[in-house]
Amino acid sequence: MCGSGGVGKTTLSAALALRLAEEGRRVLVLTIDPARRLADALGTGDLDNEPRRVPTERGELRALMLDSKATFDDLVRRHSPSPEVCERILTNHYYRFVSERLPGVHEYMAMERLLSLALNDEADVIVLDTPPTRHALDFLAAPDRMAGLMDESVMRWLVLPATASGWRMLEMGSDVLAGVLKRLLGPTTIADIAEFFSGFQTLWGGFRERSIAVRALLRSPTTQFVLVTAPAPGARAEAIAFLEVLQRDGMPFSGFFINRCAPPAPPDLAWPKPPEHRSTGEWERVRSEVAATLDRRRALTAAQDRAVEDLLAHAPSGSQAWRIPDQPTDVHDLPSLRRLGVALDTSGAIAALRRNG
Repeated sequence: MCGSGGVGKTTLSAALALRLAEEGRRVLVLTIDPARRLADALGTGDLDNEPRRVPTERGELRALMLDSKATFDDLVRRHSPSPEVCERILTNHYYRFVSERLPGVHEYMAMERLLSLALNDEADVIVLDTPPTRHALDFLAAPDRMAGLMDESVMRWLVLPATASGWRMLEMGSDVLAGVLKRLLGPTTIADIAEFFSGFQTLWGGFRERSIAVRALLRSPTTQFVLVTAPAPGARAEAIAFLEVLQRDGMPFSGFFINRCAPPAPPDLAWPKPPEHRSTGEWERVRSEVAATLDRRRALTAAQDRAVEDLLAHAPSGSQAWRIPDQPTDVHDLPSLRRLGVALDTSGAIAALRRNG
């Protein structure tokens, strides 16, 4: 599930996952959005990096929220050639910075967690709740970036042996450059960086292979991208821009969830005669107010029709747009998620996603 902020991705992800689980499937729902709305929607309390069971009437539903540091640590443990190398990396000060604060690490670890869940084969369906558009685009680009970083020629340059005075890569430059960097960063930091890349050299093959595997997973025929949007022009424009990225990168797109749609206006009413206790003037005022309300509803329905047409005009042939009605109450627990799941099913979305995947 992808889309701009505030359009209901997390709630719809939870409702879709619950509906699929209660059809008798094993379902995992993973959020990589740092906001903690998925736990609120499912009423599970805090979520972490390990799947937590959600009570369902049928099937099996488990939910988790990405912890990028825990995922990175686990990746290092699995790919380290020895316990000594693993310990050396995990206790390295520069590794701590990389695993917690390096730009892009959250998105790459999201890819890694998704891949590990897919390879474990513990679920029939994985529903992924992504962050708002800009961060979701970083998420989609992460496998290519990591595969590029893990290119053998690049890593060989980065992991040139360290010397007692610091990083050999710096020694290749001028003494002035090395001196300036050591004054800015400190000799201890330079040594930490050198030690990190020296240890990381043993891991690059596994990281690169998994980056390529994630890239293949995102383009697999069993993967379906659904863009969540709203009839409002701003949300629609973001959805179209995101769709262009999906098409450019060959991602399998299924359709749009157009959330919080107003129900269609009812047909014209056949007005009865005014009740005896109402005057003709009063009855005409009632009729006028109802007619004005119906006109507003028809205008809103027409605007939503145009929004659907606009979205589908930019989408590949065969794409669909499912209108999800605005819910009368806040969706924040399992009963309200079930009602929203029924709305998803009634819209035809779940049947279509089942056919496509």
